[in-house]
Amino acid sequence: MRGLVLLVAAAGCTNHQAPTKAALGAQVFTDQDLSNPPGQACTDCHAPEQAFRDPESDHSTSAGVLPGRFGPRNAPTAMYARFVPSLHQDPAAGWVGGLFWDGRAGTLEQQAGMPLLNPIEMNNPDQAHVVATVRASKYADEFRQLYGAKALDDVGEAFAHISDALAAYERTTVFAPFTSKYDRYLAHHGELTTEELRGLAIFEDPGRGNCAGCHPSRPSADGPPLFTNFSYANLGIPKYVNSMFYKQVTELNPVGAGYIDHGLMTTLGDPAQDGKFRTPTLRNIARTGPYGHNGYFENLPYLLDFLNTRDSRSPDPAVKPWAPPEIPATVDQRVGHLGLGKQDLADLDAFLETLTDEKSSARP
Repeated sequence: MRGLVLLVAAAGCTNHQAPTKAALGAQVFTDQDLSNPPGQACTDCHAPEQAFRDPESDHSTSAGVLPGRFGPRNAPTAMYARFVPSLHQDPAAGWVGGLFWDGRAGTLEQQAGMPLLNPIEMNNPDQAHVVATVRASKYADEFRQLYGAKALDDVGEAFAHISDALAAYERTTVFAPFTSKYDRYLAHHGELTTEELRGLAIFEDPGRGNCAGCHPSRPSADGPPLFTNFSYANLGIPKYVNSMFYKQVTELNPVGAGYIDHGLMTTLGDPAQDGKFRTPTLRNIARTGPYGHNGYFENLPYLLDFLNTRDSRSPDPAVKPWAPPEIPATVDQRVGHLGLGKQDLADLDAFLETLTDEKSSARP
């Protein structure tokens, strides 16, 4: 079983402090007893030292508590998730918002409870099993203090309280500190290097990278930039042929290597949304590889190369072309032929490094 950074002592309450929902949620977030069998906590796929994403690097998607179980998607960072709106249609951007890659959860509370019951992740058979574990936990009395003496009596209400506490923790500044070099630059408390400034210019130039078109980079009336507009796109990412999900038991993946991830279409049932996934925040992107909904890109330069040359590889047979997109019909044509040179890509990479937050305590 993978190692776990224990944050309970830092996040929990002392004898002199009243419990808070956020501190309680931090204890739930780190509790390895909440999987079936025990041994996996939320932090196994969302580790604070890795910007709250999977700390393992030997596979593209996260491992579940049962050996050999892997999901079809790359676990995204949980940082800045509190700003994701519920899935809705925007007159200008189309479908936006919703948690998970496909927007199927409307709130942090809804999202928090789903991995607990997913057989590929924490594998609890039902809400009652999770609630029974919490009733026997060392923090059960804190639930009763915060949510009432009968907080854990009714299974449905108790599970809602568990999800609520997790969401409260994810809404703290631990998950949205805004402490990157770029934040200091925007606040006029620091400077960017020449290379980083060139990268920023490419990032924002509509005629070059135009990354800011989907990843806004300037403050708005709502506050600092989140580096996502929460919209959906099919970037033309190829099928990841080495995905461990293809090797799952039949009841979890009956089609094996024939599995195709339809993204937002799975949530909406609309073929026009086939293969589209929510635009992730680029904050902490240098620490949150692999990249893409299926973890296809091992590192950031590889991803940038793809976005630059997906459609414009040399016809020279010595230059290996990119594999075809998993779902070709809806591929976004705003990327794939940017025409950036090696120095441009290096500059862009340097700028993206400035979006890394300073490491801080996981205490809420």
